[in-house]
Amino acid sequence: MKTEELKKSLGDIKFIDTPAEREIYSHDIGEIPPVLTKLLFKIHPDLVVQPKNIDEIVKTIKTANDMKIPVTPRGAASWGFGGVIPARAGIVLDLSPFRKVLKLDTTQKTVTVEAGARWGDIDIIAKKKGLCLMTYPSSKFSTVGGWISTGGYAINSFKYGPLSEQIVSMTVITGTGETRRLSPSDRDFPYFVSTEGEFGIVVEVTLKLRDMPQGSYPHLFYFSNEKEAYEFTERFIIDAKSGDFKPNTIRLLDDNQVGDINRIMEAGIFKKSTALLIEFGSMADDSKFIQYMTVSKNNIEEAPRYVANYLWNERLFGMKTKRLGPTLLASEVIIPIKSAARFIQKAKKLGRHFGVEVCIDSYILDVGKALIMSTFLCDSRKRKYYINVPLVSILTKTAIALGAEPYGLGLWNAAFINSLYSRIKQREFKVFKAKVDPNNILNPGKSFSRGSKGAAGLLFQPGVFNFLIQILIVSAPVIGKLVTLFMGENKKLDKLYIELSTHACAKCGNCLAVCPAYLVTRDETSTAKGKIALTRKLIDGRTVTQKEASAAFLCMHCKACEEICQTNLELMTLWDALEHKLESKFGRPDTQITDFMKKVDDSKEYWEMVERNS
Repeated sequence: MKTEELKKSLGDIKFIDTPAEREIYSHDIGEIPPVLTKLLFKIHPDLVVQPKNIDEIVKTIKTANDMKIPVTPRGAASWGFGGVIPARAGIVLDLSPFRKVLKLDTTQKTVTVEAGARWGDIDIIAKKKGLCLMTYPSSKFSTVGGWISTGGYAINSFKYGPLSEQIVSMTVITGTGETRRLSPSDRDFPYFVSTEGEFGIVVEVTLKLRDMPQGSYPHLFYFSNEKEAYEFTERFIIDAKSGDFKPNTIRLLDDNQVGDINRIMEAGIFKKSTALLIEFGSMADDSKFIQYMTVSKNNIEEAPRYVANYLWNERLFGMKTKRLGPTLLASEVIIPIKSAARFIQKAKKLGRHFGVEVCIDSYILDVGKALIMSTFLCDSRKRKYYINVPLVSILTKTAIALGAEPYGLGLWNAAFINSLYSRIKQREFKVFKAKVDPNNILNPGKSFSRGSKGAAGLLFQPGVFNFLIQILIVSAPVIGKLVTLFMGENKKLDKLYIELSTHACAKCGNCLAVCPAYLVTRDETSTAKGKIALTRKLIDGRTVTQKEASAAFLCMHCKACEEICQTNLELMTLWDALEHKLESKFGRPDTQITDFMKKVDDSKEYWEMVERNS
């Protein structure tokens, strides 16, 4: 790529081009062995561009289109299936700093935001006006544009539907640099939802809000197994509809997931059993539900209210179990409720073959479908990890055989495209891709590009990939047990030391949303996420530059990252150790620290964040 020519063409648009900083943009929260990603794809971008406004995004896209340079849009990178990982290098368009809440309309109950806006920021601002989000992801620090592009199902989806139903309008920029404002009534609107930035980049969105609920009324019930829990759920959904009361959220956790929560808490407040969480937003609905449970004489054990409240309040920290790992892998599918229990039984059996404990976290989406996240702990530092990674695809294919579809494609689910879209729909998408992105610059190498090349094109060809995974499924009882016999079962951690803390980082991006250094510098190397990556480099004995070392000192030690950390890492202790190590080798950059503190003090965005969170 003609990088210097590109930089010149971009003019004064901010870009990142140092190798250490670009490396951060070569992965998401997934832990794929580097040898695999580097063999199959060109994952390191040649340049990272951070636009300040829509005009700069348009200019970047038009420049890339003229020069035939690949562009990969990126938000907080909090999804783990490779949607934001470059397949062919080029430009990463970093929309994470593009995060303003532009307008809150209390009359229409809508909010207009830039694509990089965090769900948590929107909710804080809305609540000050008596409004709140209708539905939101399990990480409130992911971006609006990112969730539109990757799915839109999670908390409160049972009552309010997927995110696509809450979009009033959105502005997108196509692969030719054309700006289009679309509403759900527009014929082309669906092409830009859940298609992972392959047809256009979402840059601005207007969303529906709702009135603040009276309160939160969660209930937690215990069942002897998943089959009983799902059967109760199906009956309850039908009865609740006729009884005119509807919960916001219905969430199922299996006994393994509940057991891990107890272990993290170092307390046994949860019964190690299949648990069903049902949450209402009004006292009237809650009263109807209590009456329903009494009249229907469902002999189901209910946990104390404080236990249900705790689980509901922890809904945004789903990756906390990673500290028991230190690595967490996951499969996500949308499956018919009638097949869900059978899948879970098969998933746990497959996990036992490979010496891991599969945990289940499931959200009921409607009367017929459930979103199931099957997770398991392992250790990316060990050789057995190369056997653990294929288990993700094995679980996904097992669910597909029971009528499920993958929750998104990205890079790693690309071979399951036939289970998500019909052949007719795929042809339709490819025709539309050629229309709005004729030079194939947006997210090339992904599902609707004009053919992936080389080893990746062969491996992720659906026929080849599914055949290989089917062989692994059939041979799992033998291969899995042999691997476990020679390499052992995956042991859970009792505590973390510094090296394990760097691996236990979820790379979720929560820290970016609250970090003063990131607001001022727009540099991820100054954030907790970046500093943990730097610590890993030091531990591994890799080269660290003076610039990387200096960036680690641009920190206010405000503890915001520690307070919001998904895995509850003791980050302040880690920063003290890191700074001590760097100072002994590179010295302390006092001048840069002073300049940084002045920039923070002068930053309008910083003081707005302080006011917003106060």
